[in-house]
Amino acid sequence: MSEKSKTIEDKMNELRAMVAWFENDDFAIEQAGAKFEAAAKLAKDIEKDLSEMKSTVNVLKKSFEES
Repeated sequence: MSEKSKTIEDKMNELRAMVAWFENDDFAIEQAGAKFEAAAKLAKDIEKDLSEMKSTVNVLKKSFEES
């Protein structure tokens, strides 16, 4: 599944799995940097998706108010 076709929920679940990996007592420190970078990118993607969704909702809300 491409990044564009993933839903916000899919991305949130992926981020939760990454956080759980860090919470595990025996995570590999050698992998931590790459995992952290991936989690940070994913969090930014989620934030962008939510911002776009908010903009869409605001446009729809405004169009209903004008009706």
